[in-house]
Amino acid sequence: MKIFNFTFPFILFCLPMALAGQNFDRIDIPVYQNNKQLLLPFTGGLKAGQFSNIDLNQDGIKDLFVFDRNGDQVLPFIKIGLPGSLEYRFAPEYISVFPEMRNWALLVDFNQDGVEDIFCSSGVYPGSMEAWKGNRDSNGRLTFKRLTFNYGIPEILQFPISNGYTQIYVSSIDLPAVADADGDGDMDIISFEADGSFASFYKNVSVEENLGIDSLKYVRADICWGKFAENQFNEDINLSSDAFSCASGFTGGGNSGVRHSGSSLTLFDSDGDGDMDLVIGDLASSKLKRLFNGGTKQTAHMTSLETNFPAEDIAVDLDVFLAAYYVDVDGDNKRDLIVTPNDINSGESENHVWLYKNTGSDAAPTFKFIKDDFLIDEMLFYNGGSHPVFADINGDGLQDMVVGTNGILQKGGSKKYRMILLLNNGTETAPSYVVEDEDYLSFSQYGEFTGRFAPTFGDMDDDGDEDLMVGDARGLLYLAINIAGKDKPMTFEPPVYLYADISAGQNAKPQIIDLDDDGLKDLLIGEKNNQLNFFKNIGTTGMPKFSPEPSIFPNTDQAGKIFTSNDFPTQNGAPFLIRSQGKLIMLMGTEDADILAYDQIEGHIYGTFNVLYSKTGNINQGRKVTVALADIDHDDYYEMAVGNERGGIVFYNTIFKADSVSSIGDAEHAAKNIELYPNPASTSLFVKTIDDSMALSLESILGNHIMVLTANQVNQLPPLPSGMYLVKAKTISAITTYKIIVTSN
Repeated sequence: MKIFNFTFPFILFCLPMALAGQNFDRIDIPVYQNNKQLLLPFTGGLKAGQFSNIDLNQDGIKDLFVFDRNGDQVLPFIKIGLPGSLEYRFAPEYISVFPEMRNWALLVDFNQDGVEDIFCSSGVYPGSMEAWKGNRDSNGRLTFKRLTFNYGIPEILQFPISNGYTQIYVSSIDLPAVADADGDGDMDIISFEADGSFASFYKNVSVEENLGIDSLKYVRADICWGKFAENQFNEDINLSSDAFSCASGFTGGGNSGVRHSGSSLTLFDSDGDGDMDLVIGDLASSKLKRLFNGGTKQTAHMTSLETNFPAEDIAVDLDVFLAAYYVDVDGDNKRDLIVTPNDINSGESENHVWLYKNTGSDAAPTFKFIKDDFLIDEMLFYNGGSHPVFADINGDGLQDMVVGTNGILQKGGSKKYRMILLLNNGTETAPSYVVEDEDYLSFSQYGEFTGRFAPTFGDMDDDGDEDLMVGDARGLLYLAINIAGKDKPMTFEPPVYLYADISAGQNAKPQIIDLDDDGLKDLLIGEKNNQLNFFKNIGTTGMPKFSPEPSIFPNTDQAGKIFTSNDFPTQNGAPFLIRSQGKLIMLMGTEDADILAYDQIEGHIYGTFNVLYSKTGNINQGRKVTVALADIDHDDYYEMAVGNERGGIVFYNTIFKADSVSSIGDAEHAAKNIELYPNPASTSLFVKTIDDSMALSLESILGNHIMVLTANQVNQLPPLPSGMYLVKAKTISAITTYKIIVTSN
């Protein structure tokens, strides 16, 4: 498997001791869509990105740092191609360089040393912000160090008040402006207050006090910067006719009352007149507003308003709560404009990264609309969540992938739910995927009613081929029976909804597996509210049957007792079991990015699974993580596809050695060389196999043990009623059952 070639000179991985030596590298696999290879398939998605420039690889060209508010993810992109092009390479080797951040992050070179610094939300002190100074060491390695101060709370940016210091306030859902607002050469901050309609101006006085631009010292110089007011009930903006008085009759010392929360601010000279204008996005708006500064650098006064920015071309119209970013995208040293939602839940998630090229100058920009899917058109990106699973869909022996989704969020709040089929068009040792069907099995027709598709495959009817089961947002199940036969391209009967009347809780995430080792396929279903549901198959081979009540024995809604009373109430558990080195291992995706791993599963369904790893591979792909594993390159180790709420996919190698089968659902292949004869049998049975280590037994169709069988010799049968019986073949890696007819003896 190809591993990303890291060009960064030094990467620091902080792995817990229990994971030392593990190999959970990100891997690169070719992906094709619409007859072209995607350049950025495995970024993991992009839902609420915040864009800044930084030269990551020291080639003199500004690259892109993207911080996705959804899941607090750092996404670095290296600019490639000629100036004027829009080509980027995803560069995950730089992710670990950046500190852990929350809510928002912007890069600005405040000390003008050529290395961008970080301004970001504090992860410890709500409503506060931090600053991290960027640096290159003697080897050119990029590092960041958080600035601390010898007053107030040392880790956050503050300004003096009468009785000490208080934080520069930025709501966790807002985006402040960090720029030189007054033209004195140092970085100021503009942000809305918690209880007002006015933007406060936090002036950096480092230059004025001869502290040097390498310092950050702030005072609140104006509580109504620009003299405008945002309406406390909607996104309307009122301007003041007086350069020294706030709009709507409020003076500089007034109080407008509680404003609705949620604004983004972007500060730059948009009209080339030498002072700073302001672009505002609002929580309730699908538009951006531009406020023109008719004052001066030192005394900002917003005198005119553009309600559909940018008016010189196609104005942005995108749900909802937008933010604008003034960054150089095409490498021509002129900053362009990117607009995208700043909301992780309500923003549109299709064609939602709008790019405008600056056709003017950097000092006096003119914006021309280029595209609405910048970067995301090169990604495997499924909008509102991703639930991958592997299966051989077309019967060619290669592991294909089906991805369920949480739905595309469209304008007005409607969603389009679907599943996507990616066929493996590579080889056994070099997988490659092509996006074959973006509405697999036309499941979108069911989405409006049920929402959110989480697929899995397994042989429910014991006919040798894999059937499809899909969990939905309501906690209910679809079952589509595959009628094609073993090793043939899958052909499904129409799906049956409300399968077995099972209701497993919201956001059902099923897996089909014989968990109690009785030869029958059971169901293990994760869900939203901290329950792992085991539904025991109480039917017979080929005729599964389930009791629908998850909490009544032999079912349990606390399989493995993996949740405790201290857990956050919505962990959104997403289980996936593999068989590795003769034992079951369960990987569990969670709400808060961690991938848990458990062993000691056999015999402990009603007991307690053992926590193998609490942060498997130290992988962090954001909120609502899902996993699927298969040995897709036949290297005898599982590869892992990780989905998340951002709607993308990321591939990893793992340390988990694959047994002779590629997944739980393929267990019947573990003993495919068995021959039983005669069949029908009467008084004796010969079991021929090349594996003398198999544990063989004869059982009734109900799974009741009759006798132990010996391989490669004649076994005398006791008197038995005529009918169907089962031969169970158990190896270190799998249990397989075979049907045999016995006539009365």
